[in-house]
Amino acid sequence: MRTEQFLITPAAGKRLIARAIVRRKDVQDALKDRKIVVIAGTTNLYIANELLKQLGSSLRAEGPSFHRGVLGAPGSKMIDAAFSGDLVITKGEPEFRADLADVCSSLTAGDIILKGANAVDLKAGRAAVLIGNTDSGGTIIQVSRAAITRRARVILPVGVEKRVEGPIDELVSACNDPESAGLRMFPAFGEVYTEMDAIRQLTGGKVMLLASGAVNGGEGSALFGVQGGDTAPLHALMKEISKEPPCVI
Repeated sequence: MRTEQFLITPAAGKRLIARAIVRRKDVQDALKDRKIVVIAGTTNLYIANELLKQLGSSLRAEGPSFHRGVLGAPGSKMIDAAFSGDLVITKGEPEFRADLADVCSSLTAGDIILKGANAVDLKAGRAAVLIGNTDSGGTIIQVSRAAITRRARVILPVGVEKRVEGPIDELVSACNDPESAGLRMFPAFGEVYTEMDAIRQLTGGKVMLLASGAVNGGEGSALFGVQGGDTAPLHALMKEISKEPPCVI
Protein backbone atom coordinates (compact mmCIF):
# COMPACT_ATOMS: atom_id res chain seq x y z
CA MET A 1 0.00 0.00 0.00
CA ARG A 2 1.20 3.50 -0.81
CA THR A 3 2.79 5.27 2.18
CA GLU A 4 3.27 9.03 2.30
CA GLN A 5 5.94 10.38 4.63
CA PHE A 6 5.94 13.54 6.75
CA LEU A 7 8.93 14.74 8.81
CA ILE A 8 7.65 16.81 11.72
CA THR A 9 9.80 18.72 14.21
CA PRO A 10 8.78 18.89 17.88
CA ALA A 11 7.64 22.52 17.46
CA ALA A 12 5.63 21.72 14.33
CA GLY A 13 4.20 18.73 16.18
CA LYS A 14 2.91 21.00 18.93
CA ARG A 15 1.25 23.22 16.34
CA LEU A 16 -0.19 20.19 14.55
CA ILE A 17 -1.65 18.81 17.76
CA ALA A 18 -3.17 22.21 18.56
CA ARG A 19 -4.68 22.72 15.13
CA ALA A 20 -6.30 19.30 15.17
CA ILE A 21 -7.44 19.03 18.78
CA VAL A 22 -9.39 22.30 18.72
CA ARG A 23 -11.43 20.96 15.80
CA ARG A 24 -12.68 17.96 17.75
CA LYS A 25 -16.43 17.96 18.27
CA ASP A 26 -16.16 17.46 22.03
CA VAL A 27 -13.80 20.41 22.34
CA GLN A 28 -15.97 22.59 20.11
CA ASP A 29 -19.07 21.69 22.12
CA ALA A 30 -17.33 22.45 25.42
CA LEU A 31 -16.02 25.73 24.02
CA LYS A 32 -19.60 26.91 23.61
CA ASP A 33 -21.50 25.26 26.43
CA ARG A 34 -19.07 24.12 29.14
CA LYS A 35 -15.70 24.85 30.72
CA ILE A 36 -12.33 24.14 29.17
CA VAL A 37 -9.24 24.37 31.34
CA VAL A 38 -5.89 24.52 29.52
CA ILE A 39 -3.14 23.83 32.04
CA ALA A 40 -0.06 25.94 31.31
CA GLY A 41 2.63 24.05 29.39
CA THR A 42 4.55 24.11 26.13
CA THR A 43 2.20 22.05 23.95
CA ASN A 44 -0.80 23.63 25.66
CA LEU A 45 0.63 27.06 24.81
CA TYR A 46 -0.22 26.34 21.17
CA ILE A 47 -3.62 24.91 22.07
CA ALA A 48 -4.49 27.91 24.24
CA ASN A 49 -3.70 30.35 21.45
CA GLU A 50 -5.63 28.33 18.87
CA LEU A 51 -8.69 28.41 21.13
CA LEU A 52 -8.29 32.13 21.83
CA LYS A 53 -7.97 32.77 18.11
CA GLN A 54 -11.17 30.84 17.45
CA LEU A 55 -12.95 32.94 20.05
CA GLY A 56 -11.69 36.17 18.50
CA SER A 57 -10.14 37.13 21.83
CA SER A 58 -7.32 39.63 22.17
CA LEU A 59 -5.82 37.51 24.97
CA ARG A 60 -2.70 35.49 24.16
CA ALA A 61 -0.63 32.92 26.02
CA GLU A 62 3.09 33.74 26.02
CA GLY A 63 5.80 31.08 26.35
CA PRO A 64 7.79 32.74 29.17
CA SER A 65 4.73 33.06 31.41
CA PHE A 66 2.50 30.14 30.31
CA HIS A 67 4.31 27.15 31.73
CA ARG A 68 4.83 25.32 34.99
CA GLY A 69 7.54 22.71 35.56
CA VAL A 70 9.79 22.17 32.52
CA LEU A 71 13.02 20.40 31.69
CA GLY A 72 15.72 22.49 30.03
CA ALA A 73 19.05 21.69 28.43
CA PRO A 74 21.96 21.58 30.89
CA GLY A 75 23.14 25.11 31.57
CA SER A 76 20.18 26.75 29.86
CA LYS A 77 18.34 29.63 31.50
CA MET A 78 14.65 30.43 31.24
CA ILE A 79 13.28 33.90 30.61
CA ASP A 80 12.26 35.57 33.87
CA ALA A 81 8.51 36.19 33.65
CA ALA A 82 5.60 36.13 36.09
CA PHE A 83 3.23 33.17 35.77
CA SER A 84 0.15 34.19 33.76
CA GLY A 85 -2.13 31.50 35.14
CA ASP A 86 -3.89 28.67 33.34
CA LEU A 87 -6.42 29.41 30.62
CA VAL A 88 -10.03 28.88 31.68
CA ILE A 89 -12.79 29.24 29.11
CA THR A 90 -16.35 29.30 30.44
CA LYS A 91 -18.99 29.10 27.73
CA GLY A 92 -16.77 30.96 25.31
CA GLU A 93 -15.46 33.51 27.81
CA PRO A 94 -11.68 33.19 28.37
CA GLU A 95 -9.56 34.30 31.31
CA PHE A 96 -6.21 33.43 32.84
CA ARG A 97 -6.46 32.17 36.41
CA ALA A 98 -3.79 31.18 38.93
CA ASP A 99 -6.19 29.47 41.37
CA LEU A 100 -6.29 26.00 39.79
CA ALA A 101 -7.62 24.30 42.93
CA ASP A 102 -10.68 26.57 42.92
CA VAL A 103 -11.11 26.12 39.17
CA CYS A 104 -11.02 22.34 39.47
CA SER A 105 -13.50 22.33 42.35
CA SER A 106 -15.97 24.27 40.18
CA LEU A 107 -15.91 21.77 37.31
CA THR A 108 -18.84 19.51 36.47
CA ALA A 109 -19.21 16.29 34.50
CA GLY A 110 -18.24 16.81 30.87
CA ASP A 111 -16.02 19.84 31.39
CA ILE A 112 -12.63 19.37 29.71
CA ILE A 113 -9.14 19.68 31.16
CA LEU A 114 -6.16 19.73 28.80
CA LYS A 115 -2.98 18.71 30.60
CA GLY A 116 0.45 18.02 29.10
CA ALA A 117 2.69 15.06 30.01
CA ASN A 118 6.37 14.14 30.23
CA ALA A 119 6.25 10.49 29.24
CA VAL A 120 3.98 8.59 26.88
CA ASP A 121 3.66 4.88 26.16
CA LEU A 122 2.32 4.92 22.60
CA LYS A 123 1.34 1.25 22.56
CA ALA A 124 -0.61 1.34 25.79
CA GLY A 125 -1.98 4.85 25.25
CA ARG A 126 -0.86 5.93 28.71
CA ALA A 127 1.08 8.94 29.94
CA ALA A 128 2.79 10.16 33.08
CA VAL A 129 3.81 13.50 34.53
CA LEU A 130 7.01 14.38 36.37
CA ILE A 131 6.51 16.09 39.72
CA GLY A 132 8.94 18.64 41.09
CA ASN A 133 6.71 20.09 43.82
CA THR A 134 6.80 17.44 46.51
CA ASP A 135 4.61 19.48 48.86
CA SER A 136 1.49 19.76 46.69
CA GLY A 137 2.21 17.04 44.13
CA GLY A 138 1.82 19.54 41.30
CA THR A 139 -1.13 20.20 39.01
CA ILE A 140 -1.58 16.55 38.05
CA ILE A 141 -2.88 15.78 41.54
CA GLN A 142 -5.57 18.44 41.25
CA VAL A 143 -6.43 17.38 37.70
CA SER A 144 -6.72 13.73 38.74
CA ARG A 145 -8.95 14.68 41.66
CA ALA A 146 -11.24 16.61 39.29
CA ALA A 147 -11.36 13.65 36.90
CA ILE A 148 -12.48 11.33 39.69
CA THR A 149 -14.65 13.49 41.93
CA ARG A 150 -16.05 15.95 39.38
CA ARG A 151 -16.05 13.56 36.39
CA ALA A 152 -14.21 16.13 34.31
CA ARG A 153 -12.83 14.82 31.04
CA VAL A 154 -9.02 14.90 30.81
CA ILE A 155 -7.16 15.03 27.49
CA LEU A 156 -3.37 14.70 27.51
CA PRO A 157 -1.75 16.41 24.48
CA VAL A 158 1.82 15.13 24.26
CA GLY A 159 4.40 14.92 21.49
CA VAL A 160 5.89 11.60 20.43
CA GLU A 161 9.37 12.88 21.33
CA LYS A 162 8.31 12.05 24.91
CA ARG A 163 7.71 8.38 24.11
CA VAL A 164 9.10 5.77 26.49
CA GLU A 165 9.53 2.02 26.23
CA GLY A 166 8.87 0.82 29.73
CA PRO A 167 5.33 0.37 31.05
CA ILE A 168 4.23 3.57 32.75
CA ASP A 169 3.64 1.85 36.08
CA GLU A 170 7.23 0.55 36.13
CA LEU A 171 8.63 4.00 35.39
CA VAL A 172 6.47 5.52 38.12
CA SER A 173 7.69 2.91 40.59
CA ALA A 174 11.32 3.57 39.63
CA CYS A 175 10.97 7.33 40.17
CA ASN A 176 9.04 7.03 43.43
CA ASP A 177 11.04 4.28 45.08
CA PRO A 178 12.14 5.32 48.61
CA GLU A 179 15.78 4.82 47.65
CA SER A 180 15.52 6.85 44.42
CA ALA A 181 16.63 10.45 43.88
CA GLY A 182 15.35 13.18 41.57
CA LEU A 183 11.90 13.99 40.29
CA ARG A 184 8.80 12.00 41.20
CA MET A 185 6.34 10.72 38.62
CA PHE A 186 2.57 10.29 38.59
CA PRO A 187 0.49 8.23 36.12
CA ALA A 188 -1.95 10.55 34.36
CA PHE A 189 -5.65 9.84 33.99
CA GLY A 190 -7.07 10.74 30.61
CA GLU A 191 -6.96 10.33 26.86
CA VAL A 192 -3.51 10.55 25.28
CA TYR A 193 -3.43 12.71 22.14
CA THR A 194 -0.23 12.83 20.04
CA GLU A 195 0.75 13.91 16.53
CA MET A 196 -0.36 10.44 15.41
CA ASP A 197 -3.88 11.08 16.67
CA ALA A 198 -3.87 14.51 15.02
CA ILE A 199 -2.78 13.03 11.67
CA ARG A 200 -5.36 10.26 11.96
CA GLN A 201 -8.06 12.83 12.69
CA LEU A 202 -7.06 15.05 9.76
CA THR A 203 -6.57 12.31 7.16
CA GLY A 204 -8.63 9.31 8.22
CA GLY A 205 -5.63 7.15 7.28
CA LYS A 206 -3.44 4.66 9.09
CA VAL A 207 -0.54 6.38 10.83
CA MET A 208 2.86 4.88 11.64
CA LEU A 209 5.96 6.23 13.34
CA LEU A 210 8.64 5.24 10.82
CA ALA A 211 11.81 6.83 12.18
CA SER A 212 13.12 9.60 14.39
CA GLY A 213 15.86 12.21 14.48
CA ALA A 214 17.30 14.83 12.14
CA VAL A 215 19.99 17.53 12.13
CA ASN A 216 20.32 21.27 11.45
CA GLY A 217 17.49 22.18 13.78
CA GLY A 218 15.49 19.04 13.18
CA GLU A 219 16.72 17.26 16.30
CA GLY A 220 13.91 15.35 17.96
CA SER A 221 11.87 15.19 14.75
CA ALA A 222 9.68 12.22 13.89
CA LEU A 223 9.07 10.70 10.46
CA PHE A 224 5.45 9.61 10.14
CA GLY A 225 3.98 7.35 7.48
CA VAL A 226 0.36 7.66 6.37
CA GLN A 227 -1.47 4.97 4.44
CA GLY A 228 -4.90 5.59 2.92
CA GLY A 229 -7.26 8.41 3.78
CA ASP A 230 -7.06 11.91 2.37
CA THR A 231 -3.66 13.50 3.03
CA ALA A 232 -4.47 16.76 1.23
CA PRO A 233 -5.44 18.58 4.47
CA LEU A 234 -2.20 17.44 6.11
CA HIS A 235 -0.09 18.56 3.14
CA ALA A 236 -1.76 21.97 3.26
CA LEU A 237 -1.18 22.30 6.99
CA MET A 238 2.44 21.18 6.77
CA LYS A 239 3.19 23.93 4.24
CA GLU A 240 2.15 26.38 6.92
CA ILE A 241 3.74 24.84 10.03
CA SER A 242 6.76 22.86 8.82
CA LYS A 243 9.15 25.68 9.83
CA GLU A 244 7.45 26.43 13.14
CA PRO A 245 10.09 28.06 15.39
CA PRO A 246 10.90 26.38 18.72
CA CYS A 247 8.96 27.46 21.78
CA VAL A 248 11.26 29.67 23.85
CA ILE A 249 10.68 29.99 27.58
